[in-house]
Amino acid sequence: MNLFRRSRQAFRGFTLIEGMVMLFLFSLITLVFFQTFAYGTALIQQSKYRLGAIALANQKMEIIRSLDYGNIGTVSGIPSGDLIEDEAIQVSNALFQVHTFVQYADDPYDGTLSGSPNDLIPNDYKRVRIEVAWGGESDSEKIALFSTFAPLGVEQSAGGGILSINILDSQGNGLPGASVHITNSAISPSVDVTTTTDASGNLFLVGAPASAQEYHVTFSKSGYFGSASYAPYPTTSFIPVDVHASVVDSVVNQATFVMDRSSTLQLRTVDPFGNDVPAIDYRIDGGRLLGNEFGTGDAVYEFGMDDTTDASGEQSYSNRSYGSYSWTIDPGETGWTFISLNPESSAGANIFELPANTSLNVDMVLADESVNSALFTVTSAADGSGISGASIHLTNTTLGFDETANTNLSGKAFFPTAETPGMTAGTYDYEVTAAGFTTETGSVTVASGLESVAISMSP
Repeated sequence: MNLFRRSRQAFRGFTLIEGMVMLFLFSLITLVFFQTFAYGTALIQQSKYRLGAIALANQKMEIIRSLDYGNIGTVSGIPSGDLIEDEAIQVSNALFQVHTFVQYADDPYDGTLSGSPNDLIPNDYKRVRIEVAWGGESDSEKIALFSTFAPLGVEQSAGGGILSINILDSQGNGLPGASVHITNSAISPSVDVTTTTDASGNLFLVGAPASAQEYHVTFSKSGYFGSASYAPYPTTSFIPVDVHASVVDSVVNQATFVMDRSSTLQLRTVDPFGNDVPAIDYRIDGGRLLGNEFGTGDAVYEFGMDDTTDASGEQSYSNRSYGSYSWTIDPGETGWTFISLNPESSAGANIFELPANTSLNVDMVLADESVNSALFTVTSAADGSGISGASIHLTNTTLGFDETANTNLSGKAFFPTAETPGMTAGTYDYEVTAAGFTTETGSVTVASGLESVAISMSP
């Protein structure tokens, strides 16, 4: 009887396991089916959008073919004409964004400008690019259609000058596919053109009307820190590095701008032993150099703000430009004395360099003024500059204190060199040596907090 019951229980357990397996397989198959169905539906929808975009682009191109050659251009474009540069067009239930760009082309068949042979009329024909996008901004949701249009009869000069814009990275390499927006409201008709650089990072616009430092150029690219040109001083309050572009008739007018990939900056305030120091007020300036102040020559940077580290002594900044940054403790911050930045820079005690396309961690090292300690600053008597690598030997025989530290790049050294509750109150003797300088000796009394010691060494 017991054997029969065990047999039935085993049979029921096996059936339950089978049911669970079947349920799992059914759920898995159903999930895969619906995912495949959803993916297929999305592909069909994208195909419909793509076909609609191609049809719309062809329709726009046919309209352009019906225009006189002189009217083929965009309103406020170079060359100017009757076409609208940016349009939003509704077709059935789909909304398409249409961008039209017209540009003179210099065909190598009859030579190129400054080439061999030299083509003195580099506007051989017009190249039209129609881009139709839908949905997001990805390349998979846009199409582009190109066509060329030649003038009837013998080519004639388009007039004006040639605006050649180069977009480079910080290493001097051309940036292809960079977005360039050019405006100039000081001429008639006004100019408002948006396009992209070619494979070499260049944009070549023939027939640009003459204008002195009035072509405003804005440039950007996904993942890069873009910028713009500025009007000359005194319209701009400082002397800009990137001034508005100029065009002189019948010549090539070069304008070069630099941008590079964005970086991330992680700041941290710590004590000399790496412990977090929270809630420190500070000022940070730097990044892209925009220009210099008139008269003083002081640098003007794109980034500058007052901020505070959080409860962990940290603060971060994303999408920042490469370049030099200065990081200083707020003058109103009491109880802490600045020692150095880590990593250090030979450019200055509170200066650091942020490379392009980098995530950089920078520590501000601070000394607690309430803890018994000593901060030495060693400088040259000749010019007041900090002496790096000077050796400081600090002793107190009675207290059994005997430590040696080398100064950092700005000539500073902190005692004690190991983490302790603080130095015992007393008078300490020091000896400072540095190659090429006379040895300096003296004493410092540490009694109630941080003692700052300034040492000037003679060659």
